[in-house]
Amino acid sequence: MRTAASPLFFGCDIIYAMRRTVITYLLFILAMSGFVALRIQAGKVMAAPAVTAPEPEEAMEETAAYKEPLPEAESIPVLAPPVTDDREYLWRGTVEPVSEFDGLIPRIVCWGDSLTVSLDGQSAYPDILRKLSGCEVINYGVESENTAMIAMRSGGLRVNVKATVIPSDTELIPIFLRTENDGHVFFLDNGDAGINPCSINGIEGELVKLNGAYYFKRSQKGERIAVDDGTQLKTFGLNDAKPDDVLVIFAGTNDLPDAKSAANIISLIRSMIDTAGTDKFIVVGLTYAGGIPEIDRVNEEMGASFGDHFVDIRKYMLNYGLEDAGIKPTSQDIEDINMGEIPKSLRNDYVHGNSTYHRLLGEQIYRRMQYMGYCR
Repeated sequence: MRTAASPLFFGCDIIYAMRRTVITYLLFILAMSGFVALRIQAGKVMAAPAVTAPEPEEAMEETAAYKEPLPEAESIPVLAPPVTDDREYLWRGTVEPVSEFDGLIPRIVCWGDSLTVSLDGQSAYPDILRKLSGCEVINYGVESENTAMIAMRSGGLRVNVKATVIPSDTELIPIFLRTENDGHVFFLDNGDAGINPCSINGIEGELVKLNGAYYFKRSQKGERIAVDDGTQLKTFGLNDAKPDDVLVIFAGTNDLPDAKSAANIISLIRSMIDTAGTDKFIVVGLTYAGGIPEIDRVNEEMGASFGDHFVDIRKYMLNYGLEDAGIKPTSQDIEDINMGEIPKSLRNDYVHGNSTYHRLLGEQIYRRMQYMGYCR
């Protein structure tokens, strides 16, 4: 016969039942968490790309891909054939003069711009001419001058004085100068070679430039002289000229001429020769192709005007310069020659030649003098 349960036992049953429920619930949660974690990990593994060991050939290709690529072989320019020269005998071989040397040792007078200037008294072409000839060589090179400015210094382009009075004392007096065609005068801007001492109306003195204005100072005291308008200012180069001088004129680079303006350069050079009163002269052709696109035409015009007196030194340098200098051409030299430029191995900069260039130039000018019968 059952008896009614006491309250104490009834409470214990409830607590026991609740504990079992909680434990069962916790175990369920843990089981579900583990299941979810396994599913996530499996998904990651399936998403990752498969990694397989490369085959030997593939491994070599992959390694090679990281190597530094080999440089491409440098393209070496090919030297263009030399300009056809049917007068090579003028440049090379035994000199066969067209006339005999008359036995006089002439003086050589060189007119030009920076391509004539000597910086050390040893290396420029006038210095080479001095060594080859053994005679006196005058260097009248002044940098940055064009042909007209050079002709002014030589007297080939006449420079006149406006009317003035030269006092008896040796004091500076202002004078006003114009060329014979009423152009500006550019004396003493970059040098005074061939200018001083000069003379006005037979009075010797010195030309001075101060603040852009010209002044004259007579060398010695003397009689006060009135100077007529248009009286010529005679430079030292003009006063000192001798009929037996051999002129060397290397002018025109700073004009940057074209085929049309070449006639003006030729006219000025011709006037320099005529004013000097000599029939012995050498005219040097232009070389700066970079600034004178029509340089071939300009040199052709000069050659047609001056004949055998004309030395086309550019043609020589392009055809024979490096060989005669014993220089193996570099890639840059070959590129320059193909472009019609004097090769880099013969230049100091874009237009000025180096000492080797000047030696070759001096030798070719002297060779032409021998050919013309001006010297032994």
